[in-house]
Amino acid sequence: MPTTSRWLIALAVLALTSRDSRAADRTFSAGSLVIPMDLSYQSSGNLQAYGLLYALLQQGVRVHWIIDPAKTYHAAACNTPGNLCAWDCDVEGSGVKCPYPTSSPDLAVKSKVVWDDAGVAAPGSAIGTHRYRGGPFVIDAADHDRALAIIAAWNDQALWVANPWAARTVFEVVTVHEATAAFTGNVMKEMIAAPTIAVFSDGNEDIATKYLRAAGIPQSSGAEFPAQKCGAASCGPGTANPDMLTSEAVMGELGTCGTPSADHENGALFRADGLPAYCQIMSMHWAVNDRETVKCGGGNCPATQAECAPGTPFTYHGHEVVAEVRAFLEYPVHLFAECQAVNAYENTTPNAAWPFLDDVGRDGHFLTTTGTPPACPCTDADFQCVVGGCNGADCCLAKDLRERGAGFLIAPQPASPTLQVFRPEIPYNQFDGAFATVGGSEPAYNLSSYLGTTYKNNRQVTLITGPNGPGLADVWMSGYLDGECDIGPIFKPGDRATTCAGGKISYLGGHEFGATTPLATGSQSQGARLFLNALFEADCVTADGQPTIALSLSPIVVPAQTFPVEADLTATYANLTHGPALDATLLETVPANVEIVSAEPGAVVTGKDVEWTLGSISGVPAKAGDPPDTGGRLSRLRFPASGDYQLTLALTYHVGTSTLTTTQQLTVSVKLDTDGDGVPDDTDPAPTDPDICGDSDDDGCDDCAGGHFDPANDGCEDGNPGTGDKAGCCSADGGPGGSLALAALVLVMLARSRRHDRALRSDG
Repeated sequence: MPTTSRWLIALAVLALTSRDSRAADRTFSAGSLVIPMDLSYQSSGNLQAYGLLYALLQQGVRVHWIIDPAKTYHAAACNTPGNLCAWDCDVEGSGVKCPYPTSSPDLAVKSKVVWDDAGVAAPGSAIGTHRYRGGPFVIDAADHDRALAIIAAWNDQALWVANPWAARTVFEVVTVHEATAAFTGNVMKEMIAAPTIAVFSDGNEDIATKYLRAAGIPQSSGAEFPAQKCGAASCGPGTANPDMLTSEAVMGELGTCGTPSADHENGALFRADGLPAYCQIMSMHWAVNDRETVKCGGGNCPATQAECAPGTPFTYHGHEVVAEVRAFLEYPVHLFAECQAVNAYENTTPNAAWPFLDDVGRDGHFLTTTGTPPACPCTDADFQCVVGGCNGADCCLAKDLRERGAGFLIAPQPASPTLQVFRPEIPYNQFDGAFATVGGSEPAYNLSSYLGTTYKNNRQVTLITGPNGPGLADVWMSGYLDGECDIGPIFKPGDRATTCAGGKISYLGGHEFGATTPLATGSQSQGARLFLNALFEADCVTADGQPTIALSLSPIVVPAQTFPVEADLTATYANLTHGPALDATLLETVPANVEIVSAEPGAVVTGKDVEWTLGSISGVPAKAGDPPDTGGRLSRLRFPASGDYQLTLALTYHVGTSTLTTTQQLTVSVKLDTDGDGVPDDTDPAPTDPDICGDSDDDGCDDCAGGHFDPANDGCEDGNPGTGDKAGCCSADGGPGGSLALAALVLVMLARSRRHDRALRSDG
């Protein structure tokens, strides 16, 4: 694309992102639907609320995550004498306080029952005012009827035959309320797309699938995630479980002993076009021993590279799994790791020695800095002196392999009553009641003062920690790759398009949480809820990571000497933000009296429609080797007479498992041009003289000096007059006209971007 065009698109980006789109209060009218997420009204259906959320998003209903940005966590039970919560537990005004800790409420509204997970409250019964806690989900009243049909199918097994997408092995009714008055809530996240989810089949994949089955969230194929662990050929692309990825599938082709592969984007986390194949990958207990394994030809590698036949393939390389995940996280996606998988990723340090042959792409320190092992002798009992252990120098390395390369050391399981909860306003950290820790090989994580490790850029990524944290016995952490940004609300979305375009990482200590309901305070199933929060906080789900598609037509004015007239029109598309649009198609629809004469090869013409298959559209800036972020397609149209013609462009694409469409109506004006100079008579000062049409760029030379409108080549571009120009008409720098014309084009582009923004909001 020419430099000027890219500059204009950059201005359009500024126009789109300069508006105040931060998380902000919004008023919802009566009839809006509320999905409670506190224990007062959502205990049995708490986990399945996330499955309902997935179904709503997949079927095109936007959902708003309402979280008070000033909320606080009340660590003592709300009914503690002398330390009462300011809010009532169920119905406001009752004076009854919750007998457990809670965060402060997110919204207050009078409502009535639509569905009750306990099966006690009758539909339509009034609730009174409830101060909803725990990050409730809200559906706008405009989507009331469409959402209720989906909710009914989810909650009523009798409707599953007609709605097989709702069928699931684990079944709970999800509570839904309907607001009977208008209310205001802070929309922390607007959720738009249902995520695609890869589960790393690391030997403990059944932990992740237990959480997903408890929620009723399916694979991208629509099939349930399996309850069992993966067999030799039961998981991965081409199987009945396409989203269950083995280590080998993730690491991709590894090359040979003679030619090791340096491609970190050839595994199953990536599509053939180079873009991410999933919104998320979940890894529950990948073993550090597996990470440190390299195999050649299916067996152990020989002692030296020279002893390995050059054509012998590498058949396993644990560090390459880390590299593929790091490359994946360069996009607006998400990694969730639990228990030993946290150490396996976070403590990976590139090793250039045989047989690893690592480059810097195999660095696994996503959230933490790499510690510096002290020189011997060692003064920490958990470390030992390793001769030549640090680039040939003697140094102190952790005795436990899982702690080598820290990153993270392993902390004992903190007692649940001693936990601290930070940043309750973060979507990752939404729960109601007390959180319970679980045991396992890595129940919590320490940063190491002995090694000097920190969280990158000193980001506050710790959300739940032990009594002496952050940095000691951290249990729940979330942040951007390499500490690029804070995980809190982004207050300058225009800046975020370039500075926070990467993925997020969530780490949870403990081997396996429960997934049983009713959910209760202090339940170990609270950990499953954190897992599910992370699914829907990911940027590929929310407005933060969606593509923003701008559509335009050129030319929008068609001059004609005679009628009917044929004109070549280019339909242009551009992605203005960092989220990619996958498998896009572009549809151009013309009015009934306009004929489609021809279209660029590959187009399908049907009646008044012409459709192009575009493939994927990268976010901006597009990475090397990825599809372009902008392009155009040509059609030739026949217009019968002068006048204004309404054409429609619609670009349809996928994000996650959702299908989204951006539509733009555009006007093409066909106008009489008697002298055929390319300037319509109504703006041509000499409509019968093709050599005169005015000086739009104000350079002192007529734009039609050559017999056709061409201000860039009117003889003034080099300061010298051309054919038909008067001597001395140009200044040495070509005059001020070029900048004036560009300014005019910019104003047009900004106006179009604002119209496009309004179209996006009305599109839904």
